[in-house]
Amino acid sequence: MPLSTNSFSAHAASPPLPGPEAPRHVWAGEFEVATGNAVLTSLLGSCVGIGLIWRRKGRCALAHCLLGEAPPNEQNGGARYVSTAIPAMLRALGARPGDYAELEVVAAGGASLFGKAQLPVTVGARNIAALERSVNALGLRVIHQRLGGKQGCRITLRCKDMGFDICDVGNRVGDVR
Repeated sequence: MPLSTNSFSAHAASPPLPGPEAPRHVWAGEFEVATGNAVLTSLLGSCVGIGLIWRRKGRCALAHCLLGEAPPNEQNGGARYVSTAIPAMLRALGARPGDYAELEVVAAGGASLFGKAQLPVTVGARNIAALERSVNALGLRVIHQRLGGKQGCRITLRCKDMGFDICDVGNRVGDVR
């Protein structure tokens, strides 16, 4: 069967210019490491989102942590716990203690979404405390944080320009009618 000349073009189309990829959502209890045009994003309430930006290497990582401290028998808890997420991300980035001064931390979440219905110490507050302990213990530098409050948020990391956005989402606890 002969090929139709209609199926071929005399001039090949230019390849598309590289642009940002579709955002990759980082789900609760997970983290991702990315480079290039990747965009990482996560929706947070009482969970804490932790972004690590390594400008010199062109790498970034984002974790969505459910709880603060891992039980002693779960020290390899991945991103489920703040206390295990940061070391896991550092390993995945290939960062060694001598590199930590180059890393920038961006953090968001830890909200109290249920107002007075929660216990005196909320899950969000525990997550924030665990984040502060972990960052201080490793000597990491927080360049921006949006922690606590009564409203959820979205954190987004753009690997192409090593930028980030944190924006509020949903209703505030006091605004619900």
